[in-house]
Amino acid sequence: MAQTRFVNKKYSKQPTWVPATDFPGKILDVIYWRDAKKSAIVLSLALLVLFVLAKYPLLTVVTYSLLLALGAAAGFRVFKKVEAQIKKTDSEHPFSEILAQDLTLPQEKVHAQADVFVEHATCIANKLKKLVFVESPLESIKFGLVLWSLTYIASWFSGFTLAILGLLGVFSVPKVYESNQEAIDPHLATISGHLKNVQNIIDEKLPFLRSAPVAAEEKKDQ
Repeated sequence: MAQTRFVNKKYSKQPTWVPATDFPGKILDVIYWRDAKKSAIVLSLALLVLFVLAKYPLLTVVTYSLLLALGAAAGFRVFKKVEAQIKKTDSEHPFSEILAQDLTLPQEKVHAQADVFVEHATCIANKLKKLVFVESPLESIKFGLVLWSLTYIASWFSGFTLAILGLLGVFSVPKVYESNQEAIDPHLATISGHLKNVQNIIDEKLPFLRSAPVAAEEKKDQ
């Protein structure tokens, strides 16, 4: 009987647990440190890969990694062959179990993941279209300020540093929030309230910055 795993659906102090048998659920298990040993291994390997890629070209890393794996596998098979000859036993392929495994991906899962990817890509493309072509002046101004801020961040940090900080953030921020959600939520609510107040003031003082669809709906309601 296969072991059933559970992950927290909302990642709160009093969680609602649901089975996690899909790939995204396994990723969340790692990010939220459900198994500390596994998460530590994944984080260490990811950091190692980033450091290696920062020093060597991607093609060099891939080719040397495959050569190392090929050399290790060939050496181990030769060792097993010689050992069988010395002990006068039948020589079995040491990787027979791995070779027997079927790596064919289920078409249903492939199509499902492709549909999800296309859905997210379409949503992002539509959002960028609205921001770039100024459907809502206020939203486009916010987007421009974010891009302008990112130019300063890019001048302060290299791509490698940002990748390291992003990876550490993925493995730390969600867990810290989950562990201190009761203390963090009031502060987030306060910040959200201030942002909404600022946006309301801007909407009142500068109504022309609101998007046309929103203004049309308000006029229709009146």
